[in-house]
Amino acid sequence: MIDRSVSSSPSLTWRRGARRLTASGLIAVMTGVVAGASTAMAAEPDEPRPTMRAVFEEMKVLIPLSLDEGRWSDPANQTRILQALDRLERQADALERHGRAREVGFDALAINLADDLRQVHGYYRQGAFDEARFFLTGSLQNCVSCHVRLPSSQSFPLADELLSQVEIQALDPREQAWLNVTVRRFDAALAAWEALMADPEVAPAQLDASGVLVDYLNVVLRVRTDIPRAKRTLERLSRRQDVPVYLESRLESWRTALSQIDPARYGGERPPSLERGVELAETASIVNEGPFGRDGLIQDLVAASQLVRWLEADQVRQLEANRNPTDAERLDRARAYYWLGVVESRSLDGFWVNLSERHLEAAVRADPKGPLARRAYNRLEEAQVLGFGGSSGVHLPADVWTTLKELRELMGLTAPFPPGVRPEDDAATQSTP
Repeated sequence: MIDRSVSSSPSLTWRRGARRLTASGLIAVMTGVVAGASTAMAAEPDEPRPTMRAVFEEMKVLIPLSLDEGRWSDPANQTRILQALDRLERQADALERHGRAREVGFDALAINLADDLRQVHGYYRQGAFDEARFFLTGSLQNCVSCHVRLPSSQSFPLADELLSQVEIQALDPREQAWLNVTVRRFDAALAAWEALMADPEVAPAQLDASGVLVDYLNVVLRVRTDIPRAKRTLERLSRRQDVPVYLESRLESWRTALSQIDPARYGGERPPSLERGVELAETASIVNEGPFGRDGLIQDLVAASQLVRWLEADQVRQLEANRNPTDAERLDRARAYYWLGVVESRSLDGFWVNLSERHLEAAVRADPKGPLARRAYNRLEEAQVLGFGGSSGVHLPADVWTTLKELRELMGLTAPFPPGVRPEDDAATQSTP
């Protein structure tokens, strides 16, 4: 559903905004190794770690080469690159199989990664080197998104093998920060962002427009769950004399929200709470103001942390129970998925990675006859119909209509699709290299 038009820019920096908004996007570096964070409530199984290590070994070769357009297309490097892409594609398929046992967001990220890497491999074989570089860069946003979903104190021991390469050293500070995130150098990333916020040469408006503030809060609250650190950082930033009026108000709103969140209740070592997650998401819905609705960002980020962790723990509970869920369990899971979808659609979805629609779909599937099914479906259908620019709300891809039709049937809805809708006509548009 995303128009991922090909860009030939060699930089790892790009603008990633909500797909249907004109807001400035976040700065991100797309590199690293796919890995889920581990917590006391939802520890990651050991089995995918060898696969992750293998992924890193290939990325260690591909990323520096992709930063140089000449080296990326050089015939002397093509055999090496194709071999690395072939191995990487196989490893991504293995991670996709692992993702099926996780909360559906992790499953979606693994599927997206595998699909994107097939695109990279296909384009490179055809000699479409710019397209291959673009999809390689984009595919690794899945890695970034995976790393920031759960609390973690881990570091990646082989990080220096990538960080020390000359091409990586040439990246700007914002890209360096995200590079540290992808190799689990979370404190180094936070320190880099904090240095940017303290740099008088970098205007606060620029920090906001480039996504530094949101990126920082995403990591400090969801990965480190360090509410006191976030409060100190925003307090220092608010003292700068060059903060624009709108941002001054927003910083005040964020600081107020942080002061109302008890760190002892939301730490990564504490069990997640569905009720607290839903309450925060509902609060964010009330306080959001402005054209981009970011006043409730703090509540949304902490809510997302609680809800993802709760869903991971719920997945374990359901597997251990070895029975069909009760009506109450179905409703709880639907609530978690619904509010996670709402939070992601307004605060977390990006240009390349979009998990809100997958979670809204999961909310319907979890409890199709329940009280949240219609609300979740309405949001999902609206996002699909309005999200495909130029489709006139009718000519959507066949797989989209198939999913919507299946959800309607699960819910018992009999309303017809709009006149003239013929999903099978769109099947030919779903092409790969």
